[in-house]
Amino acid sequence: MAIIGSGVGGSFTAKYLADYDSSCTLDITIFDASGLEGEQGSRVSSLTLENGATIELGASIIFGGNKLVQEMIDGDSKLKRTTPHSPGSNREIKTDQTARKGMGIFDDISDGGNPWALLVANMSSNEVKKTLMFRYNLDLWRINRATQSALSSFNMIYDLLDSRHESTFFDSPNDIWRATGLAYAASVSFNDLLDKIGVANLIPWWRHIFGHQGLVRSELYTAINLCNNNQSNDQISGLAGLVNSAATTGDLFAIDGGNDQLIASAIQQAQEKHDGVCRRKDTYNERKIRSIQKKIKTVVSDFESGMELFDSKGKSLGSYDVVVLAVPLQFSGITFLGKGSLFDSNVLHPLSLNGMVDSEDSDANVHEHKGAYGRHLPTSASRPYTQVVTSIIFGDLNATHFYLDEDNIPKSIYFTEKGKKQQMGLSSISQIFGNVYKVFSSEVLSEESVAILFGDTAKVEYTKIWDKGATPAFNGGKESTYSTQFLLYDGGHGSGSLSDDSASLYYVNSMEAAVSAIEISAIGSKFVSKLIARRLGLINSTVEIVEDEL
Repeated sequence: MAIIGSGVGGSFTAKYLADYDSSCTLDITIFDASGLEGEQGSRVSSLTLENGATIELGASIIFGGNKLVQEMIDGDSKLKRTTPHSPGSNREIKTDQTARKGMGIFDDISDGGNPWALLVANMSSNEVKKTLMFRYNLDLWRINRATQSALSSFNMIYDLLDSRHESTFFDSPNDIWRATGLAYAASVSFNDLLDKIGVANLIPWWRHIFGHQGLVRSELYTAINLCNNNQSNDQISGLAGLVNSAATTGDLFAIDGGNDQLIASAIQQAQEKHDGVCRRKDTYNERKIRSIQKKIKTVVSDFESGMELFDSKGKSLGSYDVVVLAVPLQFSGITFLGKGSLFDSNVLHPLSLNGMVDSEDSDANVHEHKGAYGRHLPTSASRPYTQVVTSIIFGDLNATHFYLDEDNIPKSIYFTEKGKKQQMGLSSISQIFGNVYKVFSSEVLSEESVAILFGDTAKVEYTKIWDKGATPAFNGGKESTYSTQFLLYDGGHGSGSLSDDSASLYYVNSMEAAVSAIEISAIGSKFVSKLIARRLGLINSTVEIVEDEL
């Protein structure tokens, strides 16, 4: 078996397959292209500074309700939780200024008034809650209620993952959202969802009486979505918006030393699990779960006997009965071909993948990965991902530029759509510690921009360009959030039959059609692993038998 991609999706898939393989039958090779020239690598990435401090460059925070991530942490004594944006709980970090508190949302400077939609620097958590409730009134309550309802529905997923009932072996994420009652949220924009739950577009007259009122959708939640996904409420899906909202309601943490440690730990736990089983069965000869740094360029299926993988130089890397794609199709750079035709068994042609959409109106027609018979994958498997630039800057924030006094500078600055346009495409500025800041932006910051924001002596320590994208462009829901099937190819039979010896291709990143996060990747990994385990006979599905009453 081959797994293409060694991020959260690929590494967690290896761990779950090892959990299912109680008979020591699997032989898994993980192909890792991270670190190779021109490859983006995992979107969970960190930077270690000279003083030992660790800074997250990609996915920075983990929600306390993320059960699969927590289970992986529990399985490795070396993994420790710490507070988000912490430089490291076990390190002595020298700072030259006091760590700030609170946050602010920068809005509009064009009218000459107060540019801050919200500023809660140096406030206690209770004071912040009271300020938010006063400014946003019932609308904040409406979103919190919708978020809690979505969390309850989302938590059903974990029971579905553990169940062996036939109905819980889902073909696609769309089926998961329908089973959990989240289908509507997954198929519309966040703005559409806010309309449905009654969140105001305009401040009603009676709220003006109180003063200092604001629109939660255009201020707080626009700022959250721009920071997390670099997309506005019109662009992001309703489900992605609710997932971002959940991060404001509960326990948040990060992995001490970098969230990317989850990846190495998952592979190690998979190896230890599998090696232990093999030793007990006296079948241990060599490590059967291994990671190889190679870029897969071409996958060729000969239908019955397997799928052959080739690197960028055309060298064969072996033939596999099951291949798991754990990177987005959009920028995998992989050509999928099938071998054989009615006239010549050696002829190669584009591989027809499952989960096709036949609509001629879809803009997916202009992208690659079309099927062999004129059909094409859903837009979610061909649309671009949003570019994000992470900059680590040493300097002192220019308070005057943001119309602030030195004593009311918040720890984190976020932006509304107007604020982002007026401030060089910035999505957020966060003080990590001392004079070290992390900045999210749409483009690389120029030297002039850095000087304006942090002074003439500021230094850009590191720049990470997520040029292939950090999160999917959700395009406001609808067709864009229709997912591919988990099983993309099953030897050309189109049946997905169980215990089938023909070649098969599974797609973990199908899970990202409507929402993207570390836990979402883990969930996709476990659902795909469950399907593969059933196909290979490692587990069996059950069907409840209801006896007729006498």
